[in-house]
Amino acid sequence: MIKSSMIPSGGNLDDFAVADVKGRPLVACADGNDVWTWDLLGDEWLKRPLAEFDNGSYGIPVYPDFRHVAVDVVGGRVLFAAGGQHQGPGLWDLISGDLLNAPSEFHTCSHAVAMTRLDGRTVVVAGAGAPEVWAWDPSDPEVEPWGPSDDEFTEEQTPQELPGHKDDMCGLVTGRLGGRTVVVSGGGSTVVVTDLESADLIHEWSADGMVHAVALSEVGGRPVVLATTDAGEIWIWDAVDGGLVGNLPTGHEDRISALDAAVVGGRALAVTGSDDGTARIWDLAGGRQAGAPLAGHRGEIWTVAITPADGRQVVLTAGRDGIVRVWNPAN
Repeated sequence: MIKSSMIPSGGNLDDFAVADVKGRPLVACADGNDVWTWDLLGDEWLKRPLAEFDNGSYGIPVYPDFRHVAVDVVGGRVLFAAGGQHQGPGLWDLISGDLLNAPSEFHTCSHAVAMTRLDGRTVVVAGAGAPEVWAWDPSDPEVEPWGPSDDEFTEEQTPQELPGHKDDMCGLVTGRLGGRTVVVSGGGSTVVVTDLESADLIHEWSADGMVHAVALSEVGGRPVVLATTDAGEIWIWDAVDGGLVGNLPTGHEDRISALDAAVVGGRALAVTGSDDGTARIWDLAGGRQAGAPLAGHRGEIWTVAITPADGRQVVLTAGRDGIVRVWNPAN
């Protein structure tokens, strides 16, 4: 382990997302009711008050529910998207706290959130039963609101719906595949890959067990989709021809709740985080665990990431104990 730091609220750390802000990794963290940022290099925490919005169903207010988050830097602005079990998606300027767009009343809760860019627009993908797409264009002086508006003359933005699942969505990432921006999502025992722009379904697979997390990466220069299940396995599919590459038993003693993957120093690596309190790093090409389990967390690990920091790639893990731990994947 390289370092660790606890969120000042002392609460659980439900999710985090990492952005490169002026060459420094900034970790945007959610503890349910509040949002904090952690400067990984300087080990500095800051609470980020965000403008409130009332998207309660039938006018009943809901408390802030930041359970799933995404972050991106666009034109020097740090954009932050979030939602939760009791709150639909919202989009904020993370540094100023300004609310940029959100439903004015409850549309759907958010079981997963991702953010990307398409044709100059910032696109937030979120939802519960299936992925829904919301677009925000900062160059448009009359940005359409998400969901209902009190102004009867305002054109409301209807979210684009992507092919989804019969069961609740619980894993979501965006990425590039063959020149297209795609959405990879998991729900029930199903994993789907969808073209974000056309909404065409590209692939649909079934796994043995409930899917809890998904990732998009490469193995041997070939794009692959990964998914973890409550059976303790990593499933790997070829993202081009759709064939099953294999399924890798992990040895985790409980549900795998978090997954990320990246090519590090020419090696295709994945990291899994489990309710058993450990994380593990995987050499995908070799089909084996790389090094010993990453131990030390007290309680479940709910979020993991592979990210650049200070000229090298590191692994981040966090969860119930509210501590972000930073690991060297080369060990």
